[in-house]
Amino acid sequence: MSSEYFLATNGMKQGGVLSPVLFCIYIDNLLVRLSKSGVGCYIGNTFVGALAYADDIVLVAPSASAMRRLLSICDDFASEYSILFNATKSKCMVISPYTHRSVQYCEFVVQGKPIKFVSSYVHFGHLITDKLDDSCDISQRRCDFIGQVNNVLCYFPKLCSSVKYKLFQSYCTSFYGCELWDLACDRINNFCIARRKGVRRIWNIPPDTHCYLLPLLCKCLPMYDADVQ
Repeated sequence: MSSEYFLATNGMKQGGVLSPVLFCIYIDNLLVRLSKSGVGCYIGNTFVGALAYADDIVLVAPSASAMRRLLSICDDFASEYSILFNATKSKCMVISPYTHRSVQYCEFVVQGKPIKFVSSYVHFGHLITDKLDDSCDISQRRCDFIGQVNNVLCYFPKLCSSVKYKLFQSYCTSFYGCELWDLACDRINNFCIARRKGVRRIWNIPPDTHCYLLPLLCKCLPMYDADVQ
């Protein structure tokens, strides 16, 4: 059984429980069109030219002409379904670390508006660069982590260490996207050192306490350590 068609004139509620599901239904036709276009990037036979999460869509293409084709499909979909793609918030990045060829002067537009070229972009908190280098992202996460530890110690100085450690776990250990980091990057060692120092401060133990004792004290697995200090 199905109801009669009716016109929906309102957008989806921000933060609504059904909003992600309804958006997936709404945007699925666009993803199908992009997949059937025959252009874009593939891994084997799997199409990876359009990656979507919530209301964010990433188009991946091996050439400027392929990217224009994907954007043209998005324009047609927007016109047909009365959707607006925000060109101001959209960015274009050229990733070509092993070639001197550049397309930085090509122009890409969506719904008649140009898309700005950038060398780095923050996507869901993860800093992606055109050189695929994780150094800047790891350094930024390290600074954010130190600031979060300082906030816990500043606002909750009178709590016992066990309670402060629970706050530490809740507010200072969100490393979304760290699975993408290159473990050979030397900045990871600096990040691990900062974390060990933060744990020592939370538990109010001497700064020269051996790092092997920290997982035992915290009752948790140790982080990856490129160097023990």
